[in-house]
Amino acid sequence: MRLRKRAGKSLSLLLVLAMCLVMTTLLAYAEQAVYQPGTNVESGSASLPKLSKQEIVDLLSAAPITMPDDVFVSLPSCTAPYAAGKVKQEVLDAAAARLSALRRIAGLPAVTADPGLCEEAQYGAVILGKLGTLNHTPSKPADMEDGFYQKAYSATSSSNLYGGLALLSTPDGFMDDSDGGNIDRLGHRRWQLNPALSKVGFGYVANGNGYGRFTAEKVFDRSGKTSDYSYIAWPASGNFPNDLSGFEKNTAWSVSLNPSLYQTPSASSVNVTLTRESDGKSWSFSGRNSYTASSAGLYFNIDNAGYGIGNCIIFRPDGIDKYEGVYTVTIDGLSAKSGHSASLTYQVDFFATKGVAPTTPTTPTTPTITVDNIPVRGTAYASNQTVTVDGRPVQFQMYALKDANGNLTNYIKLRDMAYILNDTQARFAVGYDGTISVTTGQPYKAGGTEMTTPFSGSQSYKGGAQAVKVNGTPVNMTVITLTDANGGDYNYFKLRDLGKALGFHVGYSSASGVFIESGKPYTE
Repeated sequence: MRLRKRAGKSLSLLLVLAMCLVMTTLLAYAEQAVYQPGTNVESGSASLPKLSKQEIVDLLSAAPITMPDDVFVSLPSCTAPYAAGKVKQEVLDAAAARLSALRRIAGLPAVTADPGLCEEAQYGAVILGKLGTLNHTPSKPADMEDGFYQKAYSATSSSNLYGGLALLSTPDGFMDDSDGGNIDRLGHRRWQLNPALSKVGFGYVANGNGYGRFTAEKVFDRSGKTSDYSYIAWPASGNFPNDLSGFEKNTAWSVSLNPSLYQTPSASSVNVTLTRESDGKSWSFSGRNSYTASSAGLYFNIDNAGYGIGNCIIFRPDGIDKYEGVYTVTIDGLSAKSGHSASLTYQVDFFATKGVAPTTPTTPTTPTITVDNIPVRGTAYASNQTVTVDGRPVQFQMYALKDANGNLTNYIKLRDMAYILNDTQARFAVGYDGTISVTTGQPYKAGGTEMTTPFSGSQSYKGGAQAVKVNGTPVNMTVITLTDANGGDYNYFKLRDLGKALGFHVGYSSASGVFIESGKPYTE
């Protein structure tokens, strides 16, 4: 028995050693493939393919910087009595769309304008408008209430700040970031290009002192999951537009290395060579030389502070009037996490978007973002349509969305439907355990709020998919959410989704309108 046990352990040990050898060989091969000096490695997420010139033109055309005439739901006040005001959600979404377009060019996923973060950022924009200048740690104005000031201070101390530009231009402005006060770190750009960024908040005033227009952009979110990148570059490898307002002749280049793949770079060992392929002109950058932070001219620095991600190599050539054609970047003196020497080589092909027409000409309007084939935000219309349930007319408190042809799709509260079907074959119970749960065939316990609503007339909504457990199994349904004056949310479910998930028939005829048959199975 002992001999067999020893033999078993020896065999296991040999297997483990063999597996380790295989894994070490595979890892070494993978590392060599990525870090081999002179090897071209693309910037950005490996899961996002590089864009063609046409795709970049279409992307930017769909996310213009042209501001609408009407920006605010309620105007902010930068003088006492102070008021945060509110920017229209479609304008905030357009700002997020512009930032998303820039991130996509860099090989990063889109971001969304989070209503809560936007509300917080609005206080920061107001205090900047009061001061007429930019300050991450502003002093309290004597006539500002302490509660307002605390919210404003929290926003300015955790946001990118911009003065003088209209809201939709600020993502481009933050990407430039190459003035003498910011070029040594490019912090605003790096926050916007943080791979972990998923939700942003924009606050904006256009009636402030000093610069007049101020933006606070909350970019400290880290809920994104992107990690499959070697480095993030601006300008990005591949095709790159040379007429972006956020990239001009004096804009610095940046390369932020994935900290899980690379050791912290050192200015004393890193060398960067930038070559213009059209004439062979090259620029060399090294920490062994001295550079002055300014708004123009030759510059080089490495900043390892955590602006989004650290490990940032910054360089700017001199004597360039306009970027055109292919430029090659070679970075030597890097070290992989394993300690192996590493280098990067990539190319940027600059082109003018004005020379490429959009695939489908567009007017500068706010882009529509859809989830489950409905806009994530829009207008829901109060529906006065009577629904018959097993032949009995019922006046639900419904809301409807219109498609491009004016056709209506009805949405109804889940508990209202449970209340009406409680005495039928299609009855179901509703519960909540962190997720909305439905149990078919069980009686519904009324809470007294059924068949009522705090709303009248058309309302703004936010919409998308909502996970609901039906008999313990998660089911995605399309939902629109309306918010009352006190911040309370009310979910309205797509009527046909309810019928399909819960097993009752929903139909329509020109004679009867919408009708529900509780004893019949759902059919399309």
